[in-house]
Amino acid sequence: MIRIILIRHGRTDWNTGEGPDERFRGLLDVPLAEEGVVQARSTAAYLARWPLGAVYSSPLQRALRTAEIIALPHGLGVKALPGLSSMNYGEWAGRLHADVARRWPELYSAWRRDPFSIQIPGGESTADLRDRAMAALHAAVARHTDGETLVFVTHQVVTKVLVCAMAGLPNGAYWQVRQNLCNLSRFDYDPTTQAFSVVDLNDTCHLSSDVSRGTGEGTRIFLVRHGQTGWNTGAGAGGERFRGRTDLPLTDTGLAQAQALATRFSADKQDHLIAALYASPLLRAQETLAPLATELGLPIQTHHGLLDINYGRFQGLTHGEAAELYPELYRLWCTTPSRVRFPDGESLGDVQARVQALLGEVAGRHSGSGVVLVGHEIVNKVVVCTLLGLALDQIWRIRQDPAGFDLFRPDGKQWLVQCLNDTCHLLRSAQE
Repeated sequence: MIRIILIRHGRTDWNTGEGPDERFRGLLDVPLAEEGVVQARSTAAYLARWPLGAVYSSPLQRALRTAEIIALPHGLGVKALPGLSSMNYGEWAGRLHADVARRWPELYSAWRRDPFSIQIPGGESTADLRDRAMAALHAAVARHTDGETLVFVTHQVVTKVLVCAMAGLPNGAYWQVRQNLCNLSRFDYDPTTQAFSVVDLNDTCHLSSDVSRGTGEGTRIFLVRHGQTGWNTGAGAGGERFRGRTDLPLTDTGLAQAQALATRFSADKQDHLIAALYASPLLRAQETLAPLATELGLPIQTHHGLLDINYGRFQGLTHGEAAELYPELYRLWCTTPSRVRFPDGESLGDVQARVQALLGEVAGRHSGSGVVLVGHEIVNKVVVCTLLGLALDQIWRIRQDPAGFDLFRPDGKQWLVQCLNDTCHLLRSAQE
């Protein structure tokens, strides 16, 4: 695998305001503000612990300077790629969103509904931007080999279209994906299959450990996978077991992960942050939530919607055993999992139906509050696919690590993803 890290540049003096007060920047060559330099240095210090194969950047100075700061500890030069440059906003460049909405009301409304559907006057379309950015990324990746880590520093609009393209998200997900300044969004690329998988999105823990991510008002759903069990440690795909409804306890590592999660969530000390705690009825999920329940003084409520998938006759088998006993069904599970109903068990569609009911119930019952849901790998992958509009066959492209969490909040009829598979509390715990 080749690891790809997408990074949005640091703050400029034009990265102020939200909504109608935000300004279209695009190809205007704005320098980093001092705060942006500090953000870039924090990002560089965080990435200094891992070897980098190359650092690529947009040629615009706010991205190029961010990239140079990141590359310095590795002794690397920065390769500027025109395809990573920001969007050509044409007549909209330099204007506030409110001004554009007044002057081009119908076009701006169409852009807000589907940014891929319009051509900006005097500029380019979002589809054209996506195509050139993906072409630049593919050309760069082709120069490298398995095991390398590559950094691409660019702009909000570019990271958003790249995330959507690499994750296979529908066009409408453009507005669902948050990309903070100097965030890290990681993907793994398989040169053999030319497929991308999402490792995490919008990681900003090197800048702040605040789990709320400045999401403002509204319900926040923190989706957590349980910590490590004895069956999460199989040697490769062949040795890993189908866990499902088997009621396994956490290992010592899993218990430490649960404590690290509790420490991370309780660090903000915001009384309004978490209002309720829900877990799968299985022991490993409840043990993961127990330290946080103690910290916050909240009860753990079990919910069937978070229960792991019923693997039926596959339950307890290793992947190698399942492939030998049920070769065709196992092949479908690895390639088109939505087509599989496990003998005496469930399908992904069954899981999706119950998690949809859960999400509606939780959002209605805890409007305006934070809610923690602790589930299982497959259940959480189904939740992520459901909220982002991904087909269930894409579950293998979404990574959900033990004791990692995702953060979502509703926005009208859709859900915004603030971060995906955040595990920085585990890294900090390992360093202590």
